[in-house]
Amino acid sequence: MKEERLKKLEWISLEVLPAIIFETIGREAELEFQLITITWVKISTDLSYMDVFVSAIKNPEKLAKFLAWYNYEIQKKFNKSVNIRRLPKIRFRSDNSWETSQNINSIVKDISKELEKNDKKILQKNLKDNLNEKLNKK
Repeated sequence: MKEERLKKLEWISLEVLPAIIFETIGREAELEFQLITITWVKISTDLSYMDVFVSAIKNPEKLAKFLAWYNYEIQKKFNKSVNIRRLPKIRFRSDNSWETSQNINSIVKDISKELEKNDKKILQKNLKDNLNEKLNKK
């Protein structure tokens, strides 16, 4: 399938799937996960699989398995809502990009603090050296 058509199908899936998922799992998941987000959809070039990346506020590591439990119903509703000849098989994947970005931010903050400490030490040393140099000249 052409890349342009594939991207279009991914966008359509990204719009259609949240309603289907909420309709299928309903309020049961609201207590368990609070807010469920479909972060992105990736469809294989041969249309055999559609990886749906999901995340949640609470228990994000359990979400993909929970949705897999309802996969048959979700797949059936998705197939009825999208009109194409060959429909990809839905697979739910956990999206931990938020956690990864949080870890990266934490590392960057730690490095910034260390650099700031080192800069202060270097500045203090330079000031001390300059003061000593000026005092020695007199």
